[in-house]
Amino acid sequence: MAAMPLSTERYLDEVVLHTAACADAVHAAGQEARVPSCPEWTVRDLAEHLGGVHRWCAGTVSRPGEKLVRRGATDAPMPESVDEVSTWLLEGAATLTQAIRAAGEDTLVGGFGALVPVSFWARRQCHETLVHRADAELAAGVPVLADLDPEIATDAVDEHLEMVVRSAARRPGLGGDGATLHLHATDEGLDGTGEWVVTLDPEGPRIEHAHRKSDAAVRGPARALLLVLTSRERPEDVGVDVLGAAELLDRWREHGAV
Repeated sequence: MAAMPLSTERYLDEVVLHTAACADAVHAAGQEARVPSCPEWTVRDLAEHLGGVHRWCAGTVSRPGEKLVRRGATDAPMPESVDEVSTWLLEGAATLTQAIRAAGEDTLVGGFGALVPVSFWARRQCHETLVHRADAELAAGVPVLADLDPEIATDAVDEHLEMVVRSAARRPGLGGDGATLHLHATDEGLDGTGEWVVTLDPEGPRIEHAHRKSDAAVRGPARALLLVLTSRERPEDVGVDVLGAAELLDRWREHGAV
């Protein structure tokens, strides 16, 4: 069972918010700084990836009924100056949000192997931007996702779990014998949306919104859970408690991070 996604307009507002914060972190870090959470990337590589993904997605939602457009298909190469890079990132977010609004949230467009409503991409790009903002802030050495709304963080955890299940065929390390991992976001006011049980079945992970005793329990604020599950931070560094079979979380972080 999946949580009810938020509104498309909320996601688009968040794309702009987190792109601006990412641009600030890119400027603070400098383009040649390494990204600790993506060691093969410099900050410039990270910025080029995020701005390119925004433009690629804008192209996809502008072509109703067609398959995904080729990644990297953008007519706006990233400039050299770090000041101009920040502007380029913001322009990409604007291009994306305008394209989604123009397409209409129920229009069917290319997705991962099937057509999806444009609203899918609003949510996907919100959380793509959010996680790469975290990457940039880690590189800059500033507080990570410090102003993140718990509601958005919880939805990001939910979508992260969904995306891993969607790609289970290429994540054999997440197959198992039925071991379970209980995730619990401890923020107030989440109305039951902040708990999940992950079951590692032979064919891959299965996700439920549930509260029950599991082989491992992982508890902490939704923001911290997101950073841990996506391997951006270690549990002990962000106030996440791990009880029971901690190796199950280690497996998720190794094979389920994006």
